[in-house]
Amino acid sequence: MLYLILLLFLLVCGGLAAVTVLNLSTQVHLTILSWQTPDLPVGFWMLATLFLGALLLYLISVSSALKDRREMKKLHQRIAELERNQQKPVNMTTTTTAPMPVAPQQGQPQPVQGAYYSSGSATGPIMPMPGMSSQPQPPQGELPTQNFRQ
Repeated sequence: MLYLILLLFLLVCGGLAAVTVLNLSTQVHLTILSWQTPDLPVGFWMLATLFLGALLLYLISVSSALKDRREMKKLHQRIAELERNQQKPVNMTTTTTAPMPVAPQQGQPQPVQGAYYSSGSATGPIMPMPGMSSQPQPPQGELPTQNFRQ
């Protein structure tokens, strides 16, 4: 795999070198706003942009590495602090414990007013729909049958 990557790298670099050498005879000047550069070969401009791009990438990666280094330093300090706190002996004579509250025993749930039970579980209070009476009706055995035309 390493040889394949090295081969691809050499092919790309060789291609760029060939394009640069072939373009050394053509002279051009660049105009940036109102400033004009001196006449230089196209190959030089290609190499200059390549190196400026590499320099920019290097500066960005260095700034990112410095930020990561600062964060790692802070994390190592935090780990050391937590390890020191964990190794300290706890003095049991100075600490007092409060009595633990006892949870009330839960028995059978009390029925909610306005709710009815079907198959042994509470369904909760029933909200009447518009146009219906406000008194809840207990469930009846089955739903009424409907006659559909076939």
